[in-house]
Amino acid sequence: MIDRQTIEIMLLQIARQNSEPVDRHIAYTIRTGVAQALQAKERHRQRMTSPDYHWKKPTGKR
Repeated sequence: MIDRQTIEIMLLQIARQNSEPVDRHIAYTIRTGVAQALQAKERHRQRMTSPDYHWKKPTGKR
């Protein structure tokens, strides 16, 4: 899998090739967007690999 830094560098290079101005705000936006996407991907992976949840009715207290 491609790591976070490689993805960020690739997106910055694409922006430069498209003649878009790359300032600190754009770099910050790319950095946070990549981090959020990777975190969402990890959360999804955890949800898909976790065991099924089975609710059990609580037993009555005696």
